[in-house]
Amino acid sequence: MDCQLLQACENGDLGEFQRLYDENNSILDHKISGLQESPLHLASRHKHRDLVSRILDLKKHTVMATNGQEDTPLHVACQVGEPEIVKLLLKASPSVPDMLNGAKENALYIACSSGHPEVALDLCKEMKFTARNESEASCLRIAITKGYTGVVLNILGKNPSLASRKDENGFSAMHLASREGNIEVIKELLNKDQNLSFLRDIDERTPLHLAVIHGQVHVVQEFLGRSEPAASFNIVQFADLINRADKNGDTVLHLAAKMNCLKVIELLLSKHGMNINATNNEEKTALDILKDNQAREGANVPIEFYRKRVNMIQQLKDRKRPKPTSVTAIQQSLMVVAGLIVTVTFQAGLNPPGGFWQDWDKGNKTDHHIPGKAIKSETDPWLFAFFMASDALGFIVSLALIPIIMILRKEILMYVNSLVVVAILSIEVTFIIGVIMISDRLPLYHVDIFLLILVTLGGICWTWWKLKPSMKRP
Repeated sequence: MDCQLLQACENGDLGEFQRLYDENNSILDHKISGLQESPLHLASRHKHRDLVSRILDLKKHTVMATNGQEDTPLHVACQVGEPEIVKLLLKASPSVPDMLNGAKENALYIACSSGHPEVALDLCKEMKFTARNESEASCLRIAITKGYTGVVLNILGKNPSLASRKDENGFSAMHLASREGNIEVIKELLNKDQNLSFLRDIDERTPLHLAVIHGQVHVVQEFLGRSEPAASFNIVQFADLINRADKNGDTVLHLAAKMNCLKVIELLLSKHGMNINATNNEEKTALDILKDNQAREGANVPIEFYRKRVNMIQQLKDRKRPKPTSVTAIQQSLMVVAGLIVTVTFQAGLNPPGGFWQDWDKGNKTDHHIPGKAIKSETDPWLFAFFMASDALGFIVSLALIPIIMILRKEILMYVNSLVVVAILSIEVTFIIGVIMISDRLPLYHVDIFLLILVTLGGICWTWWKLKPSMKRP
């Protein structure tokens, strides 16, 4: 009987099927063919709509039956792309689209991967996408890869959170849309959440990186247009987007140079905040990469492209700033400064202004002094105390700076800079108090001291203002 049943299902012979059913009602549950499929599987696979309808009338629950690969009849119908049969199966059981086969794929994934957008869209309208599982995120990603914009928009409309889910390569929906150049999907994603632009894959690349790698210039234009400070992001966020580096240290400008995508380079250079001096892990800037390409390819390229690249190289040269000072050079400079401050404060502490008593004072037992004791500690005790405190602060801070400078890293430059300013300030205070202690307190000296304080503080403020931004730069 199984052979007769198989033949009737494959041929869509409704009369023969009815005869077999009348003889044995259990044939609806038989598993036949090499795939261990039910009659409903076979009727769906061979696109026999009337037979599918008759089987569902006889026993609706067969829509939930699975074959040897755990495919339901709906999986099979989506694979062959028969919209009318899909509608019949959906009507019989609205929950069947959520069932997964042995490969953990639902019917929507099968429809998309098999190239049937009409069937996929019908499924989307019936599905709710509330499970928040990986299968639903996979459906979104395959629909983007296939370019089924209607399916993608339908899924995102029901569950926007799926856009941030990633696959095994770290690709989100935005990554895939950028790679495939699906501008409508990108617009929809950006409208829903601008932060999707910052998601990274396993290579630490953003969707903008992928757009550049795959030459999707119109996608780059969309990102740069949408991401301008005036549009959505502030200046800091925009600079972060266009200057983010992947695990190789390549920014989008590096990648555009590697791909010889001069249009993208031109777009990036037109944006405020683009760091053209950024270096990758090979210590190369975008200019270095373009020059390497020029040297390697020479004139073996179309003359128009050759001229454009020469012009682009010149633009980058014109805008190139001096390379930032290396950490080693900063270490050497700071070590010299710290060493000088230690020397000066050490000397001032052991040789204070006014000198030392040379003999015993034997005439007054209450105010006697001892040889070697600082004279100003008795004649100006308060000033002397401030002098020694300021001197000690400069000495201790500078001494502590030396081992820190020896293990200096870019991340702590700002804090080291602050300590250097504190040490310099302590020397300034020490010097001013010393001058006051050895002066005769005439008005002329007061003016000199005031000017000294003003000039020194002005110098310290200027130094802080100039050094702090460079110390903060990563």
